[in-house]
Amino acid sequence: MYEHLALSDNGFLFDTRSGATYSLSRTGTFLLRELMRGTHPSDLAARLTDAFEVDLPAAARDCEQFLFRVKDLALLDEASDDDDDDPGSPRAAEPFGGVR
Repeated sequence: MYEHLALSDNGFLFDTRSGATYSLSRTGTFLLRELMRGTHPSDLAARLTDAFEVDLPAAARDCEQFLFRVKDLALLDEASDDDDDDPGSPRAAEPFGGVR
């Protein structure tokens, strides 16, 4: 599902399908790595609160924005798009939805 993505420990992301590169924040790197490990999108906010000092509502908003942005960039395969939540509008000016 994520075989086309190469993610370094410092947040450098390379999409082998498109050749595009991205620089993820520490949180963005954490979230994408969780997805690559098989964490379901609905469980990301709880994982985020365990790993970072953030409350659950803020983590949920950040996760929604992150997921919307990576889907918008076509980084996720259609097969991984099984979460029916509508994350709303992305913050287009902020890479990966402003996740810190």
